[in-house]
Amino acid sequence: MTGCRGFSVPELLIATALALVLAAGVLSVVSMGRAVSGAGAETIDLEQRLRAVSEAVSADLATAGAGPVTGVFGRPVGAVVPCVLPSIVGPGGDPPGTARTDAITVFTSAPRGAAVALAAGFVPSAGVAELAASPGCPTGDPACGVRAGDVVLLVDGGGQADLFDVTSVSGSALQLQARGAVSGRGFQAGAWLVPVTIGSYYLKAGTTADGVQLVSGNGGTSELPFVDHVASFEVRMFGDPQPPRLDSPGSPTGRATYGPTPPPPGMDDPRDEWPAGENCTFLLSDGRQQSRLAVLDGGTDLVPLPPGLLTDGPWCPDAAAPSRVDADLFRVREVQLILRLEASSPAVRGGDVRLFVHPGAARHPWRWVPDRQVTIDVVPRTLHIGR
Repeated sequence: MTGCRGFSVPELLIATALALVLAAGVLSVVSMGRAVSGAGAETIDLEQRLRAVSEAVSADLATAGAGPVTGVFGRPVGAVVPCVLPSIVGPGGDPPGTARTDAITVFTSAPRGAAVALAAGFVPSAGVAELAASPGCPTGDPACGVRAGDVVLLVDGGGQADLFDVTSVSGSALQLQARGAVSGRGFQAGAWLVPVTIGSYYLKAGTTADGVQLVSGNGGTSELPFVDHVASFEVRMFGDPQPPRLDSPGSPTGRATYGPTPPPPGMDDPRDEWPAGENCTFLLSDGRQQSRLAVLDGGTDLVPLPPGLLTDGPWCPDAAAPSRVDADLFRVREVQLILRLEASSPAVRGGDVRLFVHPGAARHPWRWVPDRQVTIDVVPRTLHIGR
């Protein structure tokens, strides 16, 4: 028999080492592929969340201040009541006069929102509002389509506006409950009741798995997570640099271009603290009514409205009202939201604070899914009508 020569020990060691190197390379490629695949899935999820929240918030803001369908004010409700506020409005919301950069509330007339006039004066402490037959109301419906559970706005067009929940309906009588702070002052017969929808967006800490959430609520008991893993959220407002004026072209004599119209000179509204012929947006000087609001730098272009400008007055209906709002909120014409989202898994977030507000455990850049930021600019159409 012819002998067979085997492998020497050094040859076996070299072969084994080469096999291990090849196996390590294959495993490295497989591991990298899995990591890249995981990062790709996180990227898709992040982009989808950004797209969904951008579209939904833009749609809400675009209709801010719209209605009512009957047009009883001769212009949208947003022209006589601030309908974009930098705070959470409602019984579970912020104190009146608050201006935040991480919260926003928008309200608009409800889709079926036919405004209806009060048949008699309404005293908030009494809680019962009697409605009058009004244009646009459904035939045979003395409540004009208003139902229990609705949110309504009582507004007189002169600077006083309060929100209420409808707790019950009996014929043309509505039982109302104050929705958060209200002025506490009576509304005269002829004031308008407008069904509205309210939406607030603000940050709230979620679970460890959900991270910080952007929450959608109505300022009351309803609160739903809107999007998870929010790295940051900022609200910026831009407004008209020119103050309101009276007797604008094409408007009825004496009506303000925006905001509440003051009473005629010599006539006083006993419900507020302003002298005769004045209100929160107009004063009387040398027998002439002129705006209390300052001219802001910017010419005719929109200018930023910082929180300080929205918390220093003048207040509507006046400074003593628990539901007061800063008159400069009537200037709002554009809202800018800066939203930054992060990957839901810390396994694809790295340690570079320039890319990650909340760093994670990923060490290699090919595993990273950096935070994504989007700027949403919305110009509510109805806040420009007639101005």
